[in-house]
Amino acid sequence: MTDRSTHFREILLSLLAWASGLCAFVPIGLAVLLAGAFVHPRRFDRWTKLGCRVIVHALGIRVTVTGCEHLPSNRICLFVCNHVNIFDVFVLYGFIPRYFRGVELDEHFDWFFYGRIIRRLGMIPISQTNGRRALQSLKIAAQAIEAGASIVILPEGGRTLDGRLQAFKPGAFVLAKRTGVDIVPLAMVGAFEIKRKGSLMIRPGRMTLRFGAPIAYGEIQAMPVKAVSTLVRERISVLCEG
Repeated sequence: MTDRSTHFREILLSLLAWASGLCAFVPIGLAVLLAGAFVHPRRFDRWTKLGCRVIVHALGIRVTVTGCEHLPSNRICLFVCNHVNIFDVFVLYGFIPRYFRGVELDEHFDWFFYGRIIRRLGMIPISQTNGRRALQSLKIAAQAIEAGASIVILPEGGRTLDGRLQAFKPGAFVLAKRTGVDIVPLAMVGAFEIKRKGSLMIRPGRMTLRFGAPIAYGEIQAMPVKAVSTLVRERISVLCEG
């Protein structure tokens, strides 16, 4: 197969993935908005998770999950994961077997349609430019934990440009120390080859979501925030490479 025909095939597969994904996302998103107008998102969480898995499948992404045996049973956790592409939220929501709220960049809440969905689901906006608003977001996340929800944070603060793990922002680890929850490191492996920031191309394929062993609050209780960040980043780096 020539380079030109290979490139044409990749473009065609990408267009089909976008079309299939949108055909799944729009009705599922409308269903979430409708359901959320009448009942709390926790009441239909399993259906939202199923919808996210349907969207991921429609995009041509096949997800293998490993390490679920590490999850502490019936305990609220702070899930910390690397950030690869725009489909991360669907993978995490669909395959983390817990009720949780995610902390997302505030500008996402202004996106057409998607922004309304995450607002309805109770996701938590956070600013990267306004420190006071960022602290308020951590307070809201702490309140969500007190109300019985786990939290998911992607501490790189943005998608990777080269597939490598970026520096971590401190907010997630401040939250962990304030709330006394265990931290569960996560890694998405293979997602960068499927979709990269700055490119519209989707290359359908397989990826893995890896759960690491929890880091107990007692282990980090006396550690400085920077040290906690370094520890968690090392654990996620190992998961990315393993």
